[in-house]
Formats: sequence, structure tokens, C-alpha cells
Amino acid sequence: MTGRTRHFTFFNLIVITGLVILSGCKSTPEPVEPAYVVPAALAHLPLDAASQGLDIIDTQMALGDRNLYLNNHGHIKMLSTAQCPIDISAHRGDFRQPESSYNAIAAALNDNFNSVEIDVMLLKDGTWVNHHDSQTGRATVHYTGERYKLERMSRKDFSELKLRDKDTNALLNERPITATEAFKIFAAYRLPSQKLNVEIKSDANGQELVDLDNMLRKYIGLSGYYYSAADQDTLYKLRGINPYVYLGFLQGGHPTSIEKLRSDLRKGVKNDAYYLDNQDDIELAGRYGTKRYRSRYKDYTSSEALRKLQNKLGSNSGIHLDIRSYMQHLAVKSRAHSLGMKVYTYSLNGTDYHQTQLLKLNKNKLPDGVIVDATPYKICQRLFTASVPAKHYQPLSNLGRYIASLPQDADFDRFQEMLGYQTEGYYLSLNDGLKSITGAKKAQVKNTTPPPLLEHGFPTITDEKIEHKTGETILLTLPDSKAK
Repeated sequence: MTGRTRHFTFFNLIVITGLVILSGCKSTPEPVEPAYVVPAALAHLPLDAASQGLDIIDTQMALGDRNLYLNNHGHIKMLSTAQCPIDISAHRGDFRQPESSYNAIAAALNDNFNSVEIDVMLLKDGTWVNHHDSQTGRATVHYTGERYKLERMSRKDFSELKLRDKDTNALLNERPITATEAFKIFAAYRLPSQKLNVEIKSDANGQELVDLDNMLRKYIGLSGYYYSAADQDTLYKLRGINPYVYLGFLQGGHPTSIEKLRSDLRKGVKNDAYYLDNQDDIELAGRYGTKRYRSRYKDYTSSEALRKLQNKLGSNSGIHLDIRSYMQHLAVKSRAHSLGMKVYTYSLNGTDYHQTQLLKLNKNKLPDGVIVDATPYKICQRLFTASVPAKHYQPLSNLGRYIASLPQDADFDRFQEMLGYQTEGYYLSLNDGLKSITGAKKAQVKNTTPPPLLEHGFPTITDEKIEHKTGETILLTLPDSKAK
């Protein structure tokens, strides 16, 4: 390369560089939004904790003093469930969300349940789906209004189902999910310690159960799930497929619980014409809709029955009992533990009844786990008083002071509702509804002390007390303005 060529090349480089710099100067750079930084005082809270809003630091610190925090969705959650030595399983996912939905699983995991229970059933083509009842009509409805038995549905039919809103029974623009979708959702949202309780509702053959277990291993991993079922043969097949997984035998509901459930369903359907037209089918679904649940009630709480059950299912197994059955056979826990088995309880008659029965027990008599339609906070607080004010923090805001003033039995599941009583001195109790924070107001004592005298002997001027009692009528006649 000649010197002239080198000089020309260097000159061109300078010109190009200058043009680039000038072109950059002509364009105004786009303003960059500063990333939101969580206040340092809240950096210790979980990732879903609310960190923006009026007096949010004071609010979170006041809640933290009670082992609680406010999440981004306005719900109160526990900072730690270490004080609650019992496995809390979300029955069909978060009880506030539609059954068989994406949100039911995700919300339960976000609420720090130890495990999430879902039901899986088979369609006629062998597809596993997340569905509780043997037929549509209660939690899911076909857009045509036609009722289907799950075992006769195609994948296309299932995709055309709509979910019901739990509060209004209105149909939602949302469909139930397949088992594969449920497993993927669980895997995406779970913490390492959280497990999926897969309750099998269908009579499945060995290959269908192999397919199910393979899906769970693929999406969740061996340590992230366990099974429960009311059919011992189904669990026995699963033990051959997976020698390590926990298997929970689901003993049928106590006869009294079944009758109470049927009675409640009869009362409930009277308010919904659609339910009334399909009363028999809904009651069938209420009794869980499969021949196993309609069979004669059998009790497996004796030592002999538990031993046979353990021989069939292996050491990593347990029995899941209706709370009525558990209360009638409290010795079942010690019998099961002697065989290395666990005991869980559930209820067909609502979580409030379930909890009232658990509250009757000494801590050492409680089951190993509970399957509930309630939040971990409510279970932990009622059974173990896990949200006790430490009184280490002095709030500065009105809301913070209100939180600090709330008694130990305040129902923080209803926190947003409770805020409506903030200025009135009331709160919502876990057990007794609306209550006064300070109790009955002290009766005002009439002041009989004479007013003090000033140095010149004149009394202090005070507002006159007005006598409200009626006396004799006084007539006043005003002069006529036109009179001369």
C-alpha cells in the first residue's frame, strides 16, 4: 500500500467518524424510565409483597410485627409458617378461584400452601384432565347446555367447556385445563418444598397410569408430587409403577357427612333454576360421582386394617379421613405412626366445621396434614396462634396504628373489608364477626366540681348546659311592621 493510499484511507476514516458523531448529535435520545427500586426497609419481604402506595413502609412494618405482609393483590399472607407444624393442602387449588383453572393452582402456590390437591380424570380418548365431578354441570358447563359424562367426552368436547364463577355461578370465558397443563402450571409456580397431590378419580388401567406418572416425572420431578385415591387397586398399580412416591388412601366420607352434604345441596339448588332442573345429577356429583364413592362405607382405622393397607401400598403411604371419622377414632394416628404411615383429614361439610373439630384437639392429637378450603394464615392462626403481635415496631401512620391496635383474633383474610371499620374502632374477628377493639365504652361520669375562681373572684366562663326538657309554652307576640 502506497503512502498516498494510506493518507486517503486515513482521511476517509476521519470523515466517516465525524459524520457518525454529527448524526448522533442531531437525534435526541429516548428518555429511559428509571427502574423502580424496592425501598430498603422492605427488601427483606417476599417478591410478591406490595412495595408502592401511601404509607406502604409503615403498613408493611406494622404487619411484619405480626408475622404478616400485604401482597400485590391486596391479600395478607404469613411471612413464615414455621410455627405451624402441619401439612396444609389446598383442596382443588385456591378455594377463591374457579375449580380446574390455571388460577386455582397458581394462587394456591403463591399463598404458600404446603401442597396443592387437584383431581384428574380420563376422557374417552385416554387424555388426562383436571376435573373433579364425573360429569359436567356444577363447576363446568358445555356452551350448548348439554350435560356430558367425562368418560364419554372427546378432547374437543372438553375444550368447549366453560368454568363457573364460584360466587355468582355465572359462566366465565375460561375453560378447564388438562392434566398436562395443570402439571406445567404447578412446575412454573412452585417452590422446591411445595408438592402436588394428584387425586385419581377414574378407573385407569396400568398403561394409563404409566402415562400419568411419566408426565408428572417429566414436568415436576419425582420429589414434587404424590398420589391419593379412594380405590386401593389404583394405588397398588401405582406402587408397581413408582416404588418411591407417597400414596394416600382416601377413605370414603362418614355417612353423617354424606347425608349433611346431600341436605345442603338440596337447599342450595333452590336458588338456581339451572341447578334445580338438574338436582339429581348434582347430588350425584356431590357424592363424588363414581361407583367407588357410592359403595358401602368401610372403616379402615383399626390396627389390622391399617396393617393390611400398608402391606398393599408400602411404607411410604397413609390414610386420608373425613374429619368425623378421625374424631371418632383418634387412636388412628398412633396406630398409623407405628406402621410409618401418615394421617390426613378432610371435610365434606365445609372448612369451618373442619376447623372447629380440629380446635377441640390437643396439639399432639392433630393429624399430620389437612386438606382445606381456607388460607394457610387462617389454619395456622386458629390452631397455633402463629400471628402474634411482637410489639417491636411503633407505627406512624393511621393505618399502621390501626393494624397494631387489632386484637390477636383479628381476621386478616378479610383485611380489605376490615379497613372500612378503621375509623369506627371495630374489627372482624376470626370467630365472632364484628367486634369493638376497645370493648364497651366507659360510662361518662357527671362533673359535679364547681368551676374554679379567678383571682378577682370571677368564675371561669364555661359553655352553658342547655336544658332539653320541655316546660310551659311561652308565647311571643311581635309587633306588626305596618303598624304606625
